[in-house]
Amino acid sequence: MNRAERGQMNRAERGRAGEDAAALLLQAHGYRIVARNVRLPGGEIDIIARDGDTVVFVEVKARASGTYGSAVRAVDARKRATLRALANDWLQIAAPRARARFDVVTYDRGRATLHRGAFA
Repeated sequence: MNRAERGQMNRAERGRAGEDAAALLLQAHGYRIVARNVRLPGGEIDIIARDGDTVVFVEVKARASGTYGSAVRAVDARKRATLRALANDWLQIAAPRARARFDVVTYDRGRATLHRGAFA
């Protein structure tokens, strides 16, 4: 997506476009997308995928500039705690015995990076 296109999109549209691109990136790495934008009490999980036998909870973050820090730094301790709690709730219902992992897909100035096992 070029700068002109980003400028014409609202925040929700940019977020959706980033998550669409992240899903394609994950699929290119062999992941199978299970669900997207899973809303639970307390928040939302951007993408739930399978990487082999592992359930992967994926947070997608983007930064167009370095003004507010890198995209990966935006997944701070508070966000990680929220994601852990949401993942725990989802696992209890959908896959109580599954092995789980947290990955982050970041976009810094248009460059996509997959961070496998970004946090525990």
